[in-house]
Amino acid sequence: MSFFHAIIKTGDIMEYIIRRRTKDDCLSIAHVVTVGWNETYKGIVPDWFLEELKTNEKERADRMVNNFDENNNHQLVLEINNEIVGFVNFNITEDPEFTNCGEIIALYIISKYKGLGLGKRLVNGAINELKDMGCNKMIIACLKGNPSNEFYKHIGGKYIKDGEFKRLNLPENIYYFDLK
Repeated sequence: MSFFHAIIKTGDIMEYIIRRRTKDDCLSIAHVVTVGWNETYKGIVPDWFLEELKTNEKERADRMVNNFDENNNHQLVLEINNEIVGFVNFNITEDPEFTNCGEIIALYIISKYKGLGLGKRLVNGAINELKDMGCNKMIIACLKGNPSNEFYKHIGGKYIKDGEFKRLNLPENIYYFDLK
């Protein structure tokens, strides 16, 4: 799957591609995670965690390369001017409370490219893939305090329960989407 579009930002035409992740994208994806967390979560998560993302970026990328499975590739990347600036990671949820349910596990866009409708396009790409996987509903977890909570509500997410980001024991909001 690959999408190609152009958008106009302040008079400039910006071309972008949404496509399936390749093994060669792993270092760029790790970098987007580092930048995304440092832009979004300063003051929400511990500083040591944000610093750790910077220092272990290459190690995370190497793990992604080593675990890459083309047949189980549930990630789309957002590329602008030959640079990956965002991605969405999705799959069938592991939450036993839901059946036939997909989950967006991660959605990141570097701040410079937020507010242009690209996040919604990544979500829609994930939704199409999840429908093809047999899902008729979807959930997304978002750390409390993350401004993206408003984005998820704006695109139709309904708050259904509290969750926990176990790695840091931080509270999350869980949003539900009907995909029918």
